[in-house]
Parts: sequence; structure tokens; C-alpha cells
Amino acid sequence: MDGFRKDDNGRYISDGLSPKQFARLFDQIQKERAHSRRRMNGSRHLTPSLLRNKHLDDIIGLGKKKDGTFFTIEDLKQFEANRGQARKKFTNTQPGITYAQLVAHSQAIDVKRANNNVDDGSGISNASFIGLQHNVALIRVAASNRSIDSSHLVQLRFEEWDEALENVTNDRAALMRLVRKLVAGRASINCDCGRYMYWYRYIATAGNFTISPPKEYVFPKIKNPNLRGVACKHIIHAFTRMQGAGWQTRIIESLIKASKGHHYGDDRKKTTEYFSESEIKQLNRNRKGKTNHAAIKAEYQRYQKRIDALQSKLTDKDKTKIDNARKKLARARQVTAQERERRKAAEAKAKQHASDVEAYKRQLSDLLKMQKQLFIDAQVMAGKTPEEAAKAFELHIKSTLGK
Repeated sequence: MDGFRKDDNGRYISDGLSPKQFARLFDQIQKERAHSRRRMNGSRHLTPSLLRNKHLDDIIGLGKKKDGTFFTIEDLKQFEANRGQARKKFTNTQPGITYAQLVAHSQAIDVKRANNNVDDGSGISNASFIGLQHNVALIRVAASNRSIDSSHLVQLRFEEWDEALENVTNDRAALMRLVRKLVAGRASINCDCGRYMYWYRYIATAGNFTISPPKEYVFPKIKNPNLRGVACKHIIHAFTRMQGAGWQTRIIESLIKASKGHHYGDDRKKTTEYFSESEIKQLNRNRKGKTNHAAIKAEYQRYQKRIDALQSKLTDKDKTKIDNARKKLARARQVTAQERERRKAAEAKAKQHASDVEAYKRQLSDLLKMQKQLFIDAQVMAGKTPEEAAKAFELHIKSTLGK
């Protein structure tokens, strides 16, 4: 144990901790949650096995919905359909989610809270970029006035970091373009808050854009059964601030440093940086803090339509190629069938020819035998013995063949 203090509610106190201590505290919180009694012994968790098999006794064991009624098989069928839609919407072969995609798929209320455009005390307005662990940015986000927590740790892992590192240049303008692309590109996300843990980690796990461990396979049957949204207000706020030039400048410094390093690229000791108080104060001047939900969502939808149209064209081309390939294959099969018939006919003809030759040989042999017998009979009638007649026939054949 690191001796972190707790308040009267049993929650850790994060105020006054250095960036390094803050990161260690939340590592500890995550480990404790993973091994909590509630997590390990939860009997009402909607697991993939239960969602797939839907045994009635197990469904009853899930407890009740918000409206007080029990879950039904139809509920689970709808949950399974929602899961399939989420996987289709987000899953790809590469990890991470882009900034535009995250904002476009976030719930409006989460974006409003991230922008502090609510009047119920649930909004946030302060986030500090406190360090980097290789390609993972650590952002400390102040909790809302309504929260019993004082702050949360958001992690953004830049999945295109290695590609950016390989393209580091001395041209400052090129570097800025490189980093703008990096921080708007694919990133995996994490936040220790309950909203992300109970509403969104399941979606992020299915979509392959959560930082793990832990991965969440238990369906959020109570909190988010329709699987709406993707990220909490803390992640949205932190990811938006990362689009500002101030934080991007600090990313550039780390990329340049990493590009000159002789150590392994993922050596945590060599690649972990916790910023000083003065540096954090400077970074806090980053003015990019408001998420334009409507504009980003509209632009993302236009982008998605372009992609769908392109996919449709590609699909049509693919269909044409497949049809052409099928026609060629059909022609090839036809030619093959014709060739097979031709060969069969040729083989039959050859067999018939061989049979005819054999028949001719037999006829010739029979004719020769008959001629021999007639010759010998004639010679015997002329007064020769059968042996003399046989020799005379042999001489006759030799003289005939010799001509």
C-alpha cells in the first residue's frame, strides 16, 4: 500500500498529489476494483454465456429492471441485437477511435457536461495534462460540483504514435501537422469514473478502443441497455483539449525526444514523463476546451456518407469482377467438359482401332493356317510325305516374303 488518505466515505483523497503520485493512486484504485468482492462474486452479471444461452432460471436471477419488472428472454434478444450493432458500428482490425468518431457517437448530455453547458452542477471545466507514459497521455480532470470525487484520471493512448515517431522532422510546420493528425487520429481511451465503467467500457471493449486491462464483457443491462454513447464527459473534455495547440506542442517535444532515444520504445522507465508544476501551469493555458458537437457530428456524418458511397461503388466493382470471374469459370468448365468428351471419344476410337487390329491379326493368322493346310494337302496328294510338304511350305513362304 502507498498510504494514500481516504475521506469519511472511504474514497481516496487525490488533492495535493504530484502527477506521479496521482497516477500511482489510480493504478491502485483500478487494481482494487478488479479484485473487489462485488466484481468477483457478482451473481447478477449478464455474461456473454447467459446472453447467448438465455436459460430462464438464470434470467430470473438477473434481478429486476428499473421499472421493477423482471428481465425476459425478449429483453436479452434485444440486448444481443444491440451488441451486434455496436460491434458492427465500431469494430475494426485496428484499435482506437478517432476524435471525430468519438464526439459524433457521444450522447448529447455527455458533451453538454463536458462543455459545462448544464445548470445542475454536473458540468466540468478544468483538465490538466500531467504526463506521458510512452504513447499514453495522462490527463487529470477535475470532477463536477455534484461528484463525491475531487478528480479523475483520463488516459488517451495514441495508436498511431509509432508511425508519427518515424516521421519526425526538423521542419516545425511539418511537425505541427504531424501532431494534429496524431491527436485527432485513432486513440484508445480510459477513465476511472463510474460513467465510463458502467455505461461505456462494454461498448469500448466491443469496439476495440478501450485501454485494457480491464476489458468489460458484462452487458450493462441496467445502466445502458441500448448501448448509446461511447465516452464520459471527462474523456470528451480531455480529448477536446488535446486538439489545442498548447498540448500538441508538448506532444511534439516528447516525439522529438523519443526519436533520439537509444532505449526500447516501450521501456516504461525511459519513456514515462511526469510534468512539473510550472509546466502544467503553462499547459493549462491551452484554450481549446469546448466541443462543437453539432459541427463535428455533421461533418462525421458527411464523411461516413462519402465512405458508404465509396464502399457501394467498390462493392459494385467487386460484383462485376465476381460476375466476370464466374463467367470465365463457366466457360472454362464448358471447355473442360468438351475436352473431356473429346478425350473420351479419342480413347474409345483408339480402343476400337486396337480391337480391329487384333481381329485382323486373328483373321490373317487363320487364313495363313488354312493356306498352309491346303498347300500341305496338295503336296501329299502329289506323293510327298507330310514332313516334306511342311518344309516345302516354309520354303514357299520364305521365297514369297523375299520378293
